[in-house]
Amino acid sequence: MDATTYDVTLPLTSNVDPLELREKLGIPDYVDLDYFPMKSAMVTLWGSMNAPQLHQQYPSAFDRRVCDKPITALLFGGAAVKIHCQSANGKGPLARSIKDTDFIVPKKQGMNFFKMLLGIGKAYGTMYISFATSNDRRFNTWRYGERYRLTTVNGITAEGEPTITVMDIFCDRVTLRHKVEIKDSGLFERYKENICTIGLEGLLLTKGQFIFDMPAETAEDLKQKNQGYRLLEYPYFPKDRIVIGMEEKDFKDVAAIFLDHGIGNGKEQINPQIIRKAFDKDKKLALSVTLNIMSLVKKPEILSKWLSKNQEAAVKAKVEELFKQLPTVDKKWDKPWWDTEVETPIIE
Repeated sequence: MDATTYDVTLPLTSNVDPLELREKLGIPDYVDLDYFPMKSAMVTLWGSMNAPQLHQQYPSAFDRRVCDKPITALLFGGAAVKIHCQSANGKGPLARSIKDTDFIVPKKQGMNFFKMLLGIGKAYGTMYISFATSNDRRFNTWRYGERYRLTTVNGITAEGEPTITVMDIFCDRVTLRHKVEIKDSGLFERYKENICTIGLEGLLLTKGQFIFDMPAETAEDLKQKNQGYRLLEYPYFPKDRIVIGMEEKDFKDVAAIFLDHGIGNGKEQINPQIIRKAFDKDKKLALSVTLNIMSLVKKPEILSKWLSKNQEAAVKAKVEELFKQLPTVDKKWDKPWWDTEVETPIIE
């Protein structure tokens, strides 16, 4: 916006092998790295774990030590779902393309992570270049310690030119329509067992928090755009408003989590007690997540687009099994119970 030009020399370079890094990170080999953001995620996670040594390994990129300890960077969003769910990769029934990656780090490591991202393009290759625009820096000053933003490569065209996107870096908690606590849930300490992500339960909470409302007359437009499945049934809301939930990509991701994982407290299982604890702390978050995820059971047209009858039945059974172990939200709200200050998405 300020007419500043950012140059990068073509062809773009890579000094590391994302496939090799995936193995070193302990990430399953079914994870599809055909999508550039997934390749970039492997490089970012590797850089985070090796942050204290980067200035020694790549002195031309880092003129001083980034930090004293490895940075605990966790993925959430679609990239994290791909790490946990084979059905969301390759030719899996719930595979989808992703346009970017979402990271959360401890607040005390937020600025170190930001600085590391600005340097790894020089260290690991120009494919992984990131830079801060004046808008990014303004945002970072405003949200310092809570959230950071930079501009990064998210793809490469057939001509070998980079495409870019804005990357948001969250600190301690994911704050969107609701707050999903990451630090207080001990997820940074459990990064190995959760394969460098916020875990299955964290993914369900962050996916399920997506909610907003619109005038009732827009319901028909939503149906014409084949998004009627997003209408959430909540009889206590004003009749002149409709409540709208997750997008298709989120439904796919949530369905993949239930298709590939059982309910329980074992490794790679969806633990009801973790979600119950979050629900007990925040009834408003609990209501949004319940309305969104129960749509997988109440609206058969959602799953039948992607799954066989047996797969569809398995997902629904697991959703019902989970919610039998979760508290019901008794409070009835007749106005938005979520943060309305967040920008409302455009329905396309």
